[in-house]
Amino acid sequence: MTGKKSDSHSRRIGRSLNRRILKNTILNILTLVIICGVIMALSLQSLANNILLDSLQPMARQSAKTVEANIHMLADRMMTIAGDPRMNPAAGDDGGAEAAGSDEEKIRASRMEVLTEAAEIYELHTIALYDLEGRLIQGIDGAPESLEGSFFALLQETDNLTTSSSTIFQEKLGIMMGMPVKEEGETILYVAGVYKYDTLNDVISGINLGRHGKACMTNREGIITGHTDQSLVLAGSTLSQLSGGNEEAISRVTTGETGAVEFPVDGEDMLVAFSPVRGTQWSLVIQIPKSDYNHFINGAMLVAILSTLAVLVISILVVLRLARSISRPVKGVTDRMISLSDGDLHTEVAQVSTGDELEVLTQTLDATVGSVNRYISDIQQVLTQIAGGNLQVWPQVDYKGDFTLIQSSLHTIIRSLNDTILGFRAAASRLADMSEELSGQSGQLHQASMEQNLSAEALVQEVSNVKERLSSVAESSGQTRAKTEEIAQCVQEANTRMSTLSGAMDNISANAQEITKIAKDIEDIAFQTSILSINASIEAARVGEAGKGFAVVADEVKQLASRSAEAAQNATNMVSSTRTIIQNGVELTADTAGSLHAISAVSDQINEISDRLVAAVRGQESALTTMEERIETISAIADRNLQNAGGTEQSSGMLAKEAEALQAQVRKFVLKEERDR
Repeated sequence: MTGKKSDSHSRRIGRSLNRRILKNTILNILTLVIICGVIMALSLQSLANNILLDSLQPMARQSAKTVEANIHMLADRMMTIAGDPRMNPAAGDDGGAEAAGSDEEKIRASRMEVLTEAAEIYELHTIALYDLEGRLIQGIDGAPESLEGSFFALLQETDNLTTSSSTIFQEKLGIMMGMPVKEEGETILYVAGVYKYDTLNDVISGINLGRHGKACMTNREGIITGHTDQSLVLAGSTLSQLSGGNEEAISRVTTGETGAVEFPVDGEDMLVAFSPVRGTQWSLVIQIPKSDYNHFINGAMLVAILSTLAVLVISILVVLRLARSISRPVKGVTDRMISLSDGDLHTEVAQVSTGDELEVLTQTLDATVGSVNRYISDIQQVLTQIAGGNLQVWPQVDYKGDFTLIQSSLHTIIRSLNDTILGFRAAASRLADMSEELSGQSGQLHQASMEQNLSAEALVQEVSNVKERLSSVAESSGQTRAKTEEIAQCVQEANTRMSTLSGAMDNISANAQEITKIAKDIEDIAFQTSILSINASIEAARVGEAGKGFAVVADEVKQLASRSAEAAQNATNMVSSTRTIIQNGVELTADTAGSLHAISAVSDQINEISDRLVAAVRGQESALTTMEERIETISAIADRNLQNAGGTEQSSGMLAKEAEALQAQVRKFVLKEERDR
């Protein structure tokens, strides 16, 4: 069931990874496509504008050259008219005034003939001759009486062919040109004619760009001098009106620059190119609505978008294939990691030979699983040996990275257990030695108490004998002295035995204090052992299943420590009771020693007054009665000492057994120090 859940989880992860790669990639591609599309659209717009402006500029120059060529053609005609010999025929030398008048008429007729022919041939509205003041001399119908001031001033200034900046003549459109007529290099008059507007209109109308493109001409004042809509010219429209008031463009046109600009006119973007017409004061302006070329731009953009979409579809397919090539190995790695999290350390990791990070990932996962296997096997081997009592074991695997903490912990645990068990052994050995020593001392105390009891009984018997003999004291003082000497000897022996007994009691008291210290040390050792066993149980719980055996050993050590502490406490209590009883015995022994000394003194007195023994029999009887009572007290104390010595011997035997049991438990562990030795 866990395996099914893992498979389902890995499938969800695999699908999620596929979806995420595909989703993110498509989103990124779409974002990139949108950004590229916007950039492409803006770039196409800018490129189209630049291309159109760059194309319009030479077109404007070429159209201006065409206008210039036509103007030159008209100028050539005007030069032809001005250079016609009939304009200045040679006058006769004789004939008088009448002849002079006749020549003048011929010259006028000749000039009129030239003007008439020119008007017919060159499609002139009018043509006339003007004097050096700009007044009409002669001309065909419609010729103005005088030349326009600025035009005449420019004609005088240049003294050459001059074209008027205005194209309005008597509410009609025409091109006015003037040319000086020279005689022997000197200007004698001016010929001025107005060509029909058709020449200029043909050029302007022939400039067809786009569906709504238009061309016009303007002079230096910004007044329209030529337009396909002649009404605008006749109305005196200005370039400012046609360009929406774009001062920069107007300034560049009126200063005779050649260029191209884009600006809005009545909310519509216009592409405008301009170039001056050399030899005149005019500039040719070509104005095309940008919308005329939008369909080309839109078509190019549509092709670009369709191409981008095709690339997008191909990219998605490539990305999908790439995502699958990535997600499949990742799914295998993910499945292995999930099984690893479920405790599977033996399934092999499927290797991927892609030469990229996926191959490194699978190799790293395989190395990680192998390392974890080695670490766990080594930990299991160490804990198994520890559970079997072998504390000489040591980790055999080289731990790396953060796993060195586990190796360090194992070293610490093993060293701590070695130190603890070694301490247990030393404590158990000392406890066994002390219990053996206590047992020997208890046996000696028991033997001394038995001897003391026997001595007391013998003393009682001797006192009885003395009492029996007192009845015959009067009969024999010699016997009394002998008996008194015997009594003195017995008292001396009793005194010696009491001294021995007092020393034995002092030794018992000192040994009891030592036993109390030993029991306290045992309690401390048992307490430390209990703490160490608790720590060992905690470490075993951390290890998990592999540490159960060590936990059992730690629990046994804890119970043994508890029993050791309990036995030490019992020994302490018993030794305390023994010390109290021994103290009482010491006090009674001291009293008994005093009494024996008193008996010795009495015996000496008996020796001194042996000759007066008979007289003092009654006093001796009283003394013997007191002695008998004290001897009975000594006998009772001896009985109690005998009982206490027996209890102490029994307790020391039990303590020795516990020490042997503790040593047996500790011997089960094989320590590192033993291997070093």
